[in-house]
Amino acid sequence: MSINISFGGTTIKRPGAYSTVDSAGMVPVTLGALKSLSVVGRPGAGSTLPVDRVSYFNNPKDAAAAVGASDLMEVMNVAWRHGADLIGVSPVAAADAAKGPTDSEWQTAIDLLQPEDIAGIIPVTTAAAIWAKVDAHISFMSNTKNRKRRRAFYGHAAGATTSEITALAAPLATERGMLVTPCPLVADSEGNKVVKPGYYMAAAVAGIWAGQESQEPVTYKLVRFDGLEKVYIGLEIETLLEAHICPVEQVKNVGFRIVQGITLSPSQDLTQSELSVSTLKDAMSEDLETYFETTYVGKAAVAGIATTIYNDLISRLQAFQKQGWITKYDPDSVRVTQNGTAFSLEWSGSPTLPINNFLMTNHFTL
Repeated sequence: MSINISFGGTTIKRPGAYSTVDSAGMVPVTLGALKSLSVVGRPGAGSTLPVDRVSYFNNPKDAAAAVGASDLMEVMNVAWRHGADLIGVSPVAAADAAKGPTDSEWQTAIDLLQPEDIAGIIPVTTAAAIWAKVDAHISFMSNTKNRKRRRAFYGHAAGATTSEITALAAPLATERGMLVTPCPLVADSEGNKVVKPGYYMAAAVAGIWAGQESQEPVTYKLVRFDGLEKVYIGLEIETLLEAHICPVEQVKNVGFRIVQGITLSPSQDLTQSELSVSTLKDAMSEDLETYFETTYVGKAAVAGIATTIYNDLISRLQAFQKQGWITKYDPDSVRVTQNGTAFSLEWSGSPTLPINNFLMTNHFTL
């Protein structure tokens, strides 16, 4: 009887010792990263992902077996290398050739994310029409009624000019979106540097953002690639920043660095235009909603309850200050008022801001 063993992607028919290399463990995962990410895109051939739900992974080896070789899988690996932990995969089903290719499969995959507890979305596409669908999704899910605040990280196609990139940003004028440029270079198996779509770079920024504290900026953080398709000069970087686009620059003896964590919002308000400050708004809003909802909703409004709620609000604000979310709050601004079955809570404070600039004047005298 001949030997017939499946191993390493082939069938072994003769005696001998055979080996294969499993390099999935070379992709580091930041266990317990603070924010969960999701990717939306087409899985590879032979994928075993169910198309009717979101599948979660924090193990590259398990993900590769289910997702299959594809840009989708590579984007997940990039996010993991830069700090992500849990990643939800919402697969885009293959288009029905009989009906003609449409964007409906993308919309279905995006809609699968509605009930999920995710903070960031990476659409694995450079199509502006799909970005618009993601933008509508994050706006809808982040509103006051749905309270599932999230944001998206976009990357453009290879070969795009600065003017083309700025044109892509214009329809997405929201603090919940970030467009990252340029496209990265990635070495293939033969050592040749190949241009990858911009969503690879977007995944790197999203991974950094997911793996660090909310108040920590992505500004000046390094991304790990083998090169940049376009090395921007200072004037081009200023043009991109003015268009609310997040550029990555090449710095001699340092590497590839995010210039500024700027969102797509055209506002001059730092709570909208700076990724870290915008994220802090979400973190504090979610914290207060969760605390007061779980602690008080459904309980009796007994005498003195407003004072108890007031004290709890002060405690939450002190916790925000201790963990670096705010630098200060005004005790005189803290108010709790009751109107029937509703309690209104108000406070004012200063969110922690990023350090973006040093302005130095050097005076020399003889």
